[in-house]
Amino acid sequence: MINCAIRINDHTWQDWLEPVAATRRLCAVECDAGLFASPDFPAQLNKHGIRCLHARDILPGDTAAFLSESATEDNLLVLRRNLFGVMISAAATDTQVFSLQLRLDRIAPEQSAQHIERHARLLQPLLAAPLDTPYQLAIQVSQPRPYPQSHEWDFALAICRQAKSPRIGLAMNFYPDDFHGQGELKPLLNSCFEHLHVVCFHYNPLLGETLFDDEQIAWAEELKSRDFKGLVVFCPETDSRSNLSGVCEDALSWADFYS
Repeated sequence: MINCAIRINDHTWQDWLEPVAATRRLCAVECDAGLFASPDFPAQLNKHGIRCLHARDILPGDTAAFLSESATEDNLLVLRRNLFGVMISAAATDTQVFSLQLRLDRIAPEQSAQHIERHARLLQPLLAAPLDTPYQLAIQVSQPRPYPQSHEWDFALAICRQAKSPRIGLAMNFYPDDFHGQGELKPLLNSCFEHLHVVCFHYNPLLGETLFDDEQIAWAEELKSRDFKGLVVFCPETDSRSNLSGVCEDALSWADFYS
């Protein structure tokens, strides 16, 4: 069984509580880690029996990029002090993965070796949070790549190798409509599976987009055949017009493929 979750709208998270809880078998979300700065958020999740399996953006991308470029011991101590409180709060809701953006395409290829080492130094101390439950860190990457000459994937994989910890890996933001015609599932997974912690499927129901059952079945079968231990997250774009119950029911139907 592969654990699944649904991304909630961070600005209207209260509206999601009952629809997510009503799924019963899913009852798991992804959200911005900043929501855990308020004690009311984890309290409400626990009250409704909802787990937050993936807390994304534990650092804003620009902050992460700045720290990686000036990762002194003092900076890393401040980083740990500021983040560990949020991570402890999130762990109370069974968070398994914390992810962050590193703005890797800002790195000039000729300076990549130095920056890869610095980014690894940035991530390694975050493995020491005093949590009672196991957790992993993930670097966010996109598929398809942001643009044809993007080095995001190459640098992210290099950071994972440099960090030398199976707990540091990738959170892949996958856009099915954009990926069609650009590649195949098996070669994609062959290129990154060793470091893959999270697969996030993005779609916009407001524009008539959906995730197709046959494609989700193919993903589920391929991931299960490789004994995937990470997370699958369904990431709909929503606003005040959205039928959240329907959105959650769709996610539940896809989650069943991964059970």
